[in-house]
Amino acid sequence: MKTSRYLLLGFSGLLLILLGGLMVHYQNTISLLITFGILAGLVLTYQLTTIKKIIDKGLLMVEAIGNEDLGFLHAHNFKLFDEHYQHRLQKLYHSFSKIKKESLKQEKYLSWLVENQDVGICTYNEEGHVIHVNTSFKEKVKLSTLTHIQQLFNKSIVNKSVVEKALIENSYQLPDTNMVLKIKKLKRENQLIHLLTLQDLSTELDEKENTAYNKLIRVLTHEIMNGMTPIISLTDSLLISFTKEGGEAVDKENVSEKMLVTNAKSLKIIYQQAQHLMNFTETYRSITKLPTPKIETIHVDKFLTQQLASFQNRLHQQQVQTNIINVDKSEIVASFDTNLIGQCVNNIIKNALDAMENVSNPKLQITFQKKDQLIIHITNNGPMIPEEELKHIFVPFFTTKTSGDGIGLSLSKQIIRVHHGSLNVISTEEKTEFILKL
Repeated sequence: MKTSRYLLLGFSGLLLILLGGLMVHYQNTISLLITFGILAGLVLTYQLTTIKKIIDKGLLMVEAIGNEDLGFLHAHNFKLFDEHYQHRLQKLYHSFSKIKKESLKQEKYLSWLVENQDVGICTYNEEGHVIHVNTSFKEKVKLSTLTHIQQLFNKSIVNKSVVEKALIENSYQLPDTNMVLKIKKLKRENQLIHLLTLQDLSTELDEKENTAYNKLIRVLTHEIMNGMTPIISLTDSLLISFTKEGGEAVDKENVSEKMLVTNAKSLKIIYQQAQHLMNFTETYRSITKLPTPKIETIHVDKFLTQQLASFQNRLHQQQVQTNIINVDKSEIVASFDTNLIGQCVNNIIKNALDAMENVSNPKLQITFQKKDQLIIHITNNGPMIPEEELKHIFVPFFTTKTSGDGIGLSLSKQIIRVHHGSLNVISTEEKTEFILKL
């Protein structure tokens, strides 16, 4: 309705009331008063009805916007409004349309991302109804359809007890598989949503294993070649000195004392190199065949104090400041093989002391705490380990020292692994920190 109509109605109502009042005042005619009163009432009723319709349309518009219904903004409805509002309604319609299109695009894009993940993803609400599940998740649990979480519990390896364990432990490896289940609780529009992710670690483990084998083969090849090169060279010299051109042995009259002395030295070197290769092989066997851990309950504070005390003389010689910190500030008890973990801790402390030999004001700090796991940090303020060396630090026989066999940290890594834990290292310009989790 146009604005002029509103003005006309208002003006007409005021005019009728004014005329009725004047006629009553001057002629004192009750019939005219009633007549003009009725006319004025009809005009006012019409005005109020018109205003009510406008208000109702406005409320419907607001409600439609709240329900994301843009039907009232189509062009054929613009004629219900004057030109002043038609322009604004057109802008509003285009804005809403653009927002809705962008929202749909974003939703499709996110759905595509979720669907094309190797990680299985499933969300469900408090009633157990599945909100979204991607193909990867259904393939991993071997279900063609999944509409309710109870189907998952009844027909797959992911049962209710597994989900409860994953909730407690944050992540849980499914028995006899390489799949890890993780669960998060999220809130969406005052509704609690459960997010399940199921990841197959086989590919990742294969890649890491392949990388580790390649590194190990390079080190083994390097060590064996270094040992075999002088053996082959000296053996060749011996053959040349004791054989004729035809391959027959030289006559004993042609064997001089000098030749015997030289060849004896060569044989000694060959023996030493062969012995080195034998020791190398035995060392390799020692890190590939660790004994089964003998688990016992240990007071961690006492255990770490004993390990540090075994280096008392060297700590005194290098004037190293030491500190053992219990983060929890309460007695911590853990279960592990004291001999194996002791060997691991000793290897790390020994490396730390080697690194701090030329450091002024050397410091060695051990902190420990127990959350889901026992976590031990062994930190020193020695020089930063270069990134390239850091990549190979746990590779067997890799060493940058002039002495040493390069198996200490590799053996430590294996010890932690048989305890189902992890060993990592971080090195910066300020400190080098080994992190043990058991």
